[in-house]
Amino acid sequence: MTKNRKLFEEIDERAGKTQDSSKETSSVGEEFWLCIWLWTLLVSLVSLILVGGWTRLTDSGLSIVEWKPITGMIPPLNSEGWIREFEKYKSIPEFKLVNFSITMEEFKFIYWWEWGHRQLARFIGLIWLVGFLIFWIGKQIPERWTFYFFGIGLLGALQAFLGWWMVSSGLDGQVVDVFSYRLAIHLTMAFIILALIFWAILFHSESSVKMFESRRYRNKFSVNVLMGLGFLSYIQLALGALVAGIDAGRSYNDWPLMNGNWIPVDLFEYEPFITNFFENAGLVQFNHRLTAYLLFFAVSIVWWTNRKSPYHKIRVASNYLMTIVVVQMLLGIITVLYSAPLSLASLHQFTAILFILAYINLLFKTYYPLSQEISS
Repeated sequence: MTKNRKLFEEIDERAGKTQDSSKETSSVGEEFWLCIWLWTLLVSLVSLILVGGWTRLTDSGLSIVEWKPITGMIPPLNSEGWIREFEKYKSIPEFKLVNFSITMEEFKFIYWWEWGHRQLARFIGLIWLVGFLIFWIGKQIPERWTFYFFGIGLLGALQAFLGWWMVSSGLDGQVVDVFSYRLAIHLTMAFIILALIFWAILFHSESSVKMFESRRYRNKFSVNVLMGLGFLSYIQLALGALVAGIDAGRSYNDWPLMNGNWIPVDLFEYEPFITNFFENAGLVQFNHRLTAYLLFFAVSIVWWTNRKSPYHKIRVASNYLMTIVVVQMLLGIITVLYSAPLSLASLHQFTAILFILAYINLLFKTYYPLSQEISS
């Protein structure tokens, strides 16, 4: 009896709130333009992640050695401008120790990749700012979502700072590239923002009344399991960034063994000890492989459990996630076997994006199981 009363008190409380504000019960049609804005942000962010991946894979990230948020939008416009930028690049370790024979045309190639990456980031920031101001001033953002959308903008600003923090690590002479752990933090933040945007899209694609009423059917244990799966997924994303950061995917090119061994013999040969987890190609790739197996096993259990879920959308979402994790694992193996060529490495990253989107979709469907979706 107490459980039932708590249930109806929850619904009654929500009903009282919805009577006070029409925005809390806005229909899908009323939030159409809000969803368009969010989808634009999402697609743009996916593009930014992919361009960022290509920038890393083509070793273009250090071609612009300054961070100028405003004036940096203007690229070199004449030969003198290109010479100035090239001379700046010649002052950093990457040129002196690795790319000392690079030509002006080759420099332009890597410059345009980094410049394009930064412009796309600025474009996304502008989309967020203009959209947020329009919807906020027009009072079209449900009150409880104002801070959420503002927070996305703050995280975007933080991400810009993290990007420069990452790049700056390759300019001071300590390494010829960026620190891999900074790359991992930068990429992980991008995927956090991606997840937040997609969650908002899913929520605003349905009536908020239906969303809150569906809480009575929520299985808290399943939600907690998926939260754990999400944590493991983001650990794997960070490990993948570490692999990319030190080109570890080109070091051990057999599978399931690693240079003929199940466990690499040089796992902890670096000093100090902690640097092995970021700079030792054997340990970094081993951790990435091991976490991939754990993730595959965890997703398989979730999929098997959800096969008989009474909610059709949960079953479909589980199938999507299972399919993508299989494809992602196969791509990872093939990428290693072929020494991580640009095309396969980029495709592997794109599938990681699809995996996170599929995971968020399943988490959302589990968190908000609509009652009318129960199948007999």
